[in-house]
Amino acid sequence: MTIATALLIAVLATGSEDAWRVTAAHGPYFLCDDRVVADRWMVERFVVPLAKHSGNPLITRDKPWEGTGPHMGGTVLRDLQDGLYKMWYSVWNSHAYYNKLPFSYNVCYAESEDGLAWRKPNLGVFEYEGSTDNNCIRLGTDKTQNIDVCLNPLPGRYPGKYLAIHNQKGGVFVSSSEDGKTFTRMVETPAIEYHSDTHNNFVYDEVRDLWFLFCRPRSWAGDHRRRVSVQQSPDLAHWTHETTILVPTETDLPEFYGMTVFRRGDLFFGALQTYDRVTGFMQAELAWSGDGYRWTQLPKHPSWVERGPEGAWDHGMAMVAESPVIEGEAMRFYYGGFPLPHDTKEENVCAIGLMTAELDRLVGLRQSASEPGLVLTRTLDVRGKRLTLNARVTGSIRAELRYGNNKTLDGRSFDDCDPLTATGFANEITWKGKSIGEVQEPEVQILFKLDDAELFTFDLQ
Repeated sequence: MTIATALLIAVLATGSEDAWRVTAAHGPYFLCDDRVVADRWMVERFVVPLAKHSGNPLITRDKPWEGTGPHMGGTVLRDLQDGLYKMWYSVWNSHAYYNKLPFSYNVCYAESEDGLAWRKPNLGVFEYEGSTDNNCIRLGTDKTQNIDVCLNPLPGRYPGKYLAIHNQKGGVFVSSSEDGKTFTRMVETPAIEYHSDTHNNFVYDEVRDLWFLFCRPRSWAGDHRRRVSVQQSPDLAHWTHETTILVPTETDLPEFYGMTVFRRGDLFFGALQTYDRVTGFMQAELAWSGDGYRWTQLPKHPSWVERGPEGAWDHGMAMVAESPVIEGEAMRFYYGGFPLPHDTKEENVCAIGLMTAELDRLVGLRQSASEPGLVLTRTLDVRGKRLTLNARVTGSIRAELRYGNNKTLDGRSFDDCDPLTATGFANEITWKGKSIGEVQEPEVQILFKLDDAELFTFDLQ
């Protein structure tokens, strides 16, 4: 079997074909993806924790309508039309909440030229104590809680420049907006007909032409629904019944508060919020999936989004927005921090900060012993392509091509390979100066040798 622009992955007898096929015609191909990797020898996977910006927090409470302060129950995106960073963030008013007043939860808007210095413009669309001079958006009848906004990927199919989902009395609804300040419900029937009290988020899968909505389940075994479920829709109007997809194992904390999800290459990545009810602390692990339903975490559960030290503004909880903003060779992740744990009786004044990752260096492979580690891909059609690697290299990376019954292709052995000795995001691998695309064999596997090097992704272009 051969496909020209994607990887063809063997179908497991117990799984669906779609779950074991890399369907995207574009890279990068992540080496954490078992649909990409056939075998590993003496290597280990590792997660790279996000690095916190030295100027954190970037956005703090300075408006009376912000209640306990801005928190990242929202979205940050870069609008390429006007060049602005745009943020929708959540606020909570404890007085309104405990006195059952409307809009105890609400959403505010901020913008920035550089993503670091933010302003809160008066939008003039929401009345607060007799004035519309505030940065609150207009959406909902009595509250707007934990909004998720995206640039409309299909403007010919859906109205407005922006699409959003948000909590409101009666469930989670889908809305649209032309200006990002005033939103209108697209469908009167809620996408979720129950209260999913977390940062619900939706993701468009351009390969399957489906929307995935990550939320909490409607049924659960214990005393709380703090689990992660997903439902899907072809049109944002008709949704499947939700399916619980992440339940803590014996080595996990017993509750997952939620998960914010984004797509990169052909993978879903999720910041899985791990919640310790005893301490009230919350941070996040990295998880990933090829189909949105079957998820992988590292067995040792390393932190990806870490809380700050005692006394810090983000010591109690750290909760990341779902989608990074890509800036050259960096990924910007905005997050909300709380100084105190969840369910504290004290005022927990939150703020918003920034964390970064190097481009696509989220989870990688490295040798696990003194000898070099080996990574074998599944079958590829490489004809006419260039093989480039996103890697950190102190020693070297070599590659050889295998075909048939694990035979090495002539002229494409480790000895023929020009060793990669430089760190880079797209360094080409060649064999005595020859590109991988000169190979005529229709199906090959790539065997990488990692010698004091970290490999994150490869691409075939």
